Amino acid sequence: MEKKQKTRTRGNGEGSIYYRKDIKKWIATYWVENPDGTKHLEYIKGEKNGNRKDVATQLANVQAQINNKEFIIKNEVPFEELCEQYIKQLYNSNKIKSITYKRKLATLENIKKLKISQMPIQNITIQDINTSLQEISVYAKSSIDKITGLISTTFNYAILNNLIKSNPFLIRGAIIKPVSKKKSKSVEAFSIEEQKAFLSKLNSSSDKYKDILLVATFTGMRIGEILALKGEDIDLENNIIKVSRTLTKDESDKVILGDTTKTYNSIREVPILNNLKDLMLNLSKKDYCFKFENQWIAPSTINAHMKKICKDAGIMTKTVKKKKGINNYVNLSTSNAHTHILRHTFATRCIEAGMSAVTLSHILGHKDIETTLNVYTSVFNKFKADEMKQVKKYMEKVKLII
Repeated sequence: MEKKQKTRTRGNGEGSIYYRKDIKKWIATYWVENPDGTKHLEYIKGEKNGNRKDVATQLANVQAQINNKEFIIKNEVPFEELCEQYIKQLYNSNKIKSITYKRKLATLENIKKLKISQMPIQNITIQDINTSLQEISVYAKSSIDKITGLISTTFNYAILNNLIKSNPFLIRGAIIKPVSKKKSKSVEAFSIEEQKAFLSKLNSSSDKYKDILLVATFTGMRIGEILALKGEDIDLENNIIKVSRTLTKDESDKVILGDTTKTYNSIREVPILNNLKDLMLNLSKKDYCFKFENQWIAPSTINAHMKKICKDAGIMTKTVKKKKGINNYVNLSTSNAHTHILRHTFATRCIEAGMSAVTLSHILGHKDIETTLNVYTSVFNKFKADEMKQVKKYMEKVKLII
């Protein structure tokens, strides 16, 4: 009678080794953690009529790789599904807000159009990535940045989950980021005359949201930040507004109060100009400064009211021909005006007044000074010649230039 081979179990959940008579092979099993946190069983099959020691050695090697985070798990999940897993994990662990979650899912929709989206990440080569990225040059630079950024962070996610060993985006010169074929939009801001016309019409209007537009004009704050202001955020003693939150949207697109600002650097203190002091005094007595009938105001509502003010002031409007017998009329839906222009206008006036990029960056709550310089390059460039004249004048004064 043939001697029965016994199963040998390994401790601490490290797997087991047993003999299959039907195929005459030793089999080792071990558990592997999936990217979503669940586990699945993997197998090692020895040679036919082989010995237990060989399989045990292979199992020991695998366990060592797992313990050292060097083990690569076989994974056939398409890249787009892995990317979605990553985004959902960020959201479920409260690392991103609802609005960021929605934006990343929107970026994922663009990634789904690429060839690599249907490929398992372990099969994707550097050439595959570069070929796919050539297709996104039709997008704006900001969209290209979001797409490449999300692809790269998904590769990092795969590394952490033992699906791959390296991120090609971190290899110098490996990934060729495409240049956008779209013409970069210049910063839209009111000219001084346009701003005067806007303020004249705004001050004389009875618009229920005029105070919001005034605060935007003279602080450079984002509309969502203004709409989330509380009276206690206004420090009249130190003449500053403390910005620490903003309105955002949840998954169902409903306007809600966010628990923080757009970015960490957006938490800041904004100086109060003299012409806003009386308004700020009144607002400081309220709980939430701009909450009407216990409802949050959607930023899009303020946008619509601004378009109307601009229309009445005759600035940034588009005339459409022939409608119901009218030869010319202003279509607000096609108007170029939007509330972010007020932020750009404030920044432009600050630069014209000689404010440094560093100071302006802090007031606007930009992520870093590079953002400020990139956004307002054309505005800063206008003053290059004048500033060089000042440098020349100074050097002549100290006799460095004769």
